[in-house]
Amino acid sequence: MHPITDSKTGLVSQQIPLPASWKIETTMQANGPAITGPGGVKVYYRPGGSYMYSNDPYMQQSYQMAGMGMRQPVDIGTYVQQDLAPAMEKIGMRFVKQTPLPQIAAKNQAYSAQLFKAAPSQEQHASLGTDWVNAKGEPLFVIVNLMVSQGQNDVFWNANLQMIEAEQAGMEQAKAASINSIVNTQYNPQQIAAYNAAEQQKTNQSWSQHNAKMQQNDQNFQQQQALHRSTTDAVNKSMMDSYNSRMQTNDQIQHGFLNYINDENTVRDNSTGERYQVQSGADQYWMNNNQEYIPSNDVLYDPNADPNVNNQQWQQTEIEP
Repeated sequence: MHPITDSKTGLVSQQIPLPASWKIETTMQANGPAITGPGGVKVYYRPGGSYMYSNDPYMQQSYQMAGMGMRQPVDIGTYVQQDLAPAMEKIGMRFVKQTPLPQIAAKNQAYSAQLFKAAPSQEQHASLGTDWVNAKGEPLFVIVNLMVSQGQNDVFWNANLQMIEAEQAGMEQAKAASINSIVNTQYNPQQIAAYNAAEQQKTNQSWSQHNAKMQQNDQNFQQQQALHRSTTDAVNKSMMDSYNSRMQTNDQIQHGFLNYINDENTVRDNSTGERYQVQSGADQYWMNNNQEYIPSNDVLYDPNADPNVNNQQWQQTEIEP
């Protein structure tokens, strides 16, 4: 059993059963694995996207004015086809098969049921195991978890991914161990109680602020706007925080996984804000106006002072984490 500590409370939030030869990385590198083991075992946690949809015209208008899009929920099979498969194909991974994982969905459902909710909602959980392989025959197993929370007028839904790498000979054992680690995770009731108390306090504060605003508003439209801002912020934040609390071991974005697979870094030209992909392995990158770049591990190097390349202007880019 491997304990995971909640950095906010200092309490052990959960204990995860893993093979004795596996270990949880305590000092993770950017985009690095959360768990490693022999036989090339590497386990990554990645968010798969969070979405919201509402039938309320005021909420639709608010999202539109903020330049944000709404998306109706889809079933987990459609999510794999529409969202995951295109991203995997871009990095050279070919879909092999998918397997329902109802035992993981049931575990997620049971854990979420213990967490404080700011407003009544109906949750549905689904999980799939998806197998992928690249051109070299190297396998990748991705556990996809999908949660849909239906409120009175609004739907919040999200996906998260657990990606397992291993040598082909040991992949089946690695898959079984990863599934077992999720299904038999033990959650600390004290940590759940502390989390619920904190979330309830946040919601109470949100409602207090809402009531104060309601007293100041003398127009029905303003009252409705304040109500939606207050209640929706509280509900969405509570849902997102509670469901993602078990993923605190890794909060890196999907883009980091693509960089890891492609052995690339993302750099940004601070003068224009443009982002570019470069080969990883250097501490700094200099780029000209044609997006040609010079990698360097020498902090004192400046291509603008290098007679071999100083016939043009080079600007140092910023490596994004």
